[in-house]
Amino acid sequence: MKPSPDDVRLMKEAEAEARKGLAEGGIPIGSILVRGDKIVGRGHNQRVQKGSAILHGEMDCLMN
Repeated sequence: MKPSPDDVRLMKEAEAEARKGLAEGGIPIGSILVRGDKIVGRGHNQRVQKGSAILHGEMDCLMN
């Protein structure tokens, strides 16, 4: 199955979050939370940057 243009757009947003984490010296994992076609949350892995065992990309996304 070929991804839709919207799927590609959303994956690029998640990738942008991952790049933020990498630029901060962390692990390049990004996450977005989508409701319908709108991004309602975003985050990236901050375990290394903040020394937290729980700040995975998904948790950061939910907290923001």
